[in-house]
Amino acid sequence: MKTSFKILAGALVLFGIITFASSSLHYNADGADQYGFPFNFYTKVSGYNIETQQGGTAINFDFFALLVDVLLALVVSTLIYKITTKYISSTTKHKH
Repeated sequence: MKTSFKILAGALVLFGIITFASSSLHYNADGADQYGFPFNFYTKVSGYNIETQQGGTAINFDFFALLVDVLLALVVSTLIYKITTKYISSTTKHKH
């Protein structure tokens, strides 16, 4: 149970860091805000047409891309946990 909690917590932290570090925030400059790595799961686009004097905003959310991003973070977190526990156990064995 403790191991599962560490892996899950690590995955959520890793997901948050990767998502915000790779986000593209250009919404205020007639661009798009995009979140998600390697797949964009949330996009918000705005634009303004000078001729028609109209602006618009479109939002796209892809649940499947979010799920894949979270699962990839979970896999990476599991690998990091296994490598670090193996390394720690091998270094403590050699000290005695």
